[in-house]
Order: sequence, then structure tokens, then C-alpha cells
Amino acid sequence: MNKDCFNFELIDKFTPDVVIKNSLEQVKEATNEYVIGNVEEYNGKIDSYTKTTPYPLSINIPRQETVYIDIQENLGAMHSQKNKFEVFLSVKGLDHYKYRMMFIEYDDISYPVKVVLKEELAVEYNGKRNYILQIKSMAELEEMMNKIINSNTIISLLQSLIYEAIRHENNLSK
Repeated sequence: MNKDCFNFELIDKFTPDVVIKNSLEQVKEATNEYVIGNVEEYNGKIDSYTKTTPYPLSINIPRQETVYIDIQENLGAMHSQKNKFEVFLSVKGLDHYKYRMMFIEYDDISYPVKVVLKEELAVEYNGKRNYILQIKSMAELEEMMNKIINSNTIISLLQSLIYEAIRHENNLSK
């Protein structure tokens, strides 16, 4: 092994949250700032899960479960950081409105990034209902965002949100 085995030119220059923020600037500009794309840190679960809670079998005997530990989970990369973000649209004048487009999650290493899309946006993006994606690079993420923000679903939604913001503005000026 020597240096010739590796590439030292950074290809994926930005983390996924920055790539998405940059893409969403188009929404703000195209809608005259009536609709704004947001990327904010998120601490909740980003996909479906099950939760087991202990309960007593009788008053004095608590229920015990045998838990299988797969040693493979303790090998390989150990991540000290989880970066989770929600990506959503907000509307000028509608303080409590939020249209959540997706969640993203990545560890200490930015790519691949896990993307959990709203199902109708997944269909617009890849023609499938598969809404959990592993995006391998910054270029692939930029391409995904471009397809989504220019999709029929988002264009139609943005137009509705613009109308609602203007309606709200007009009602306040009366």
C-alpha cells in the first residue's frame, strides 16, 4: 500500500444538511420568500420502530426477557455522533404551519446519508414507494433535492402555500 491507492481531493465538500439548505434556497427565492425551506436538528426517531416495555406477570414477580446480543453490532465503525435533521417548509405569516418533507441522518461520516422521504415525494423521486434511501454522495443528494423541489407535488404545494400566505397578508391589512 502507498499514497497512490488514495485520492486526497475532497469530492463531497459539504455535509448533507448544508447541501439540502443550499438546495432549499431556490424555494425561498422562487416564492418571493412566502415559503421557506428549513433544515433543523431533530432528536426523535426518524423511521418506524417497536418498543418493549417490561410489565409484571404477577405483583411480586417481574417479567424478565432474554435479549440476544449480536457481536457483529460491536464490530466495525463505532459512531460517537448522530446527526439528525428534519427538512420542512414553512409559510410567511402561518407561524404554526410545517410541511415536513424528510428526515436525514448521518453519523461521524457524512456519506452515505440516510434519507426518510415523505412517501409521495419518494414516488416523485424514484417512482417507488420505497421512502428510506441511502444516498451515497453529495452529487447524488443534490440530484435528489433537485428532482424533489421541481416535482409536480412540491410545485403544486408551493403554489397553494403562496396563495395562503397572500390571503393571510390581505386579511391582516383589512
